[in-house]
Amino acid sequence: MASDQERIRERIKELLKKPGNGNCADCGVADPEWASYTLGVFVCHSCSGLHRNIAQISKVKSLLLDPWSSSELEFIDSVGNNAAKAKYEQIVPAFYYRPTSKDCMLLRDQWIRAKYERKEFMCVEMQEPYSA
Repeated sequence: MASDQERIRERIKELLKKPGNGNCADCGVADPEWASYTLGVFVCHSCSGLHRNIAQISKVKSLLLDPWSSSELEFIDSVGNNAAKAKYEQIVPAFYYRPTSKDCMLLRDQWIRAKYERKEFMCVEMQEPYSA
């Protein structure tokens, strides 16, 4: 008989197959191995470290190494990368550079902070004067 954590790991693998969840929500690299259980997004190892820098907003866990509770799993299932992008990237200025996995950590850190910490792309009033 499968343990609760084994069932949860199988469920996580299913969630990764949902559209949008198979790539990091921030840099787009394939096969994310981490997730923010407070934001409901799947992220790569590199971006998970950047999420740790905004611990008051984003708390991350390894998908396969850390234990997950049912409520955390339900929340990440209810959000997912596509819904989070629809929320946090509503009004990204056309000229704004979206970093990829090939970009330096500083660019990705600024993207993640603008997106989740400052919420610049949810409301024009929140954007820095240079980008509004």
